[in-house]
Amino acid sequence: MRNVHLGRIAAILALVALLVPASSFAAANYKGYERGDALISVQELKQLMDAKDPRLLILAVADVADYRLPGHIPGAHRVWRPDYEIKVGDKYPFEGMMLEQAAFQEFARKFGVNNDTILVIYDHQYDATRLWWGFFLYGKVARVLDGGFQAWKAAGYDTDSFAPSAPKAGNFVAKPANPKLTATMADVKASKDNANVQLWDTREKAEWTGAELKKGAFRKGRIPWAKFFNWKEFKKPIAEGEKFTEFKPAAEVKAVLAKFGVDQNKEQIFYCQSAVRTTTHIFAMYMLGWDIEKLRNYDGSWIEWSYHKDNPVVVDETN
Repeated sequence: MRNVHLGRIAAILALVALLVPASSFAAANYKGYERGDALISVQELKQLMDAKDPRLLILAVADVADYRLPGHIPGAHRVWRPDYEIKVGDKYPFEGMMLEQAAFQEFARKFGVNNDTILVIYDHQYDATRLWWGFFLYGKVARVLDGGFQAWKAAGYDTDSFAPSAPKAGNFVAKPANPKLTATMADVKASKDNANVQLWDTREKAEWTGAELKKGAFRKGRIPWAKFFNWKEFKKPIAEGEKFTEFKPAAEVKAVLAKFGVDQNKEQIFYCQSAVRTTTHIFAMYMLGWDIEKLRNYDGSWIEWSYHKDNPVVVDETN
């Protein structure tokens, strides 16, 4: 009788294997991540493109030069930061803030996003996770191309120099933003005396010390009680000399988090210049299975903090 049951189980598993593509299992555990399907490899993307699934939509987060000069993935629509950020003066006297619900819905529909769209986002450095976070904020799950355009090109796949035709307007319905995914300036101030919150500066070392002031910010330096944790710790170049676009395997990311003393039981707040590089941390930790409601993106980041003259800053170019 036991052999009969085992035979039935084997038959069921064989049927499941026929019905579900092997790539689905690989994606779910990609690079050892609990939520590995948040990433997509260039090989899997190529398979989806070849299958010509009408639900597939590719967004290239790139400026005009990156989109046109090296080419882009065929069929990819170009988006750039001004497309999904609040215009300076509309609500804030500074740049970089993510669009609010209605405006984000309008943006997404303009680029053809439907509720059932299989959305793949890629970049040339670190912008894809920012847009992934924006969609997640409003209830849409997207996937990020591991290695970005550099990985696609390295794989020898075709590229295109011409933009595709404008997509048909989509029907995506944005949900109200989850407030637990963002941190306000008040939240950052409160973190100073809260032992259950860790605040991280994810910028480059020169920004952290105050040696460099990037365009858009108003003062040099850092938030005094933040700890330095550069976004590159989670990624590596596709090849020597390339930008950091490929995510490290889960085991290496866990080692990085342990090195910096990131406590999974505590709330994490991340800031950079304008809440773009912060999403590298949030995305990597989300893939590991961490509670995303404890991974808070300070959307105003250094631009907002430095704008308000009463906010304390530290400048220490030797640190």
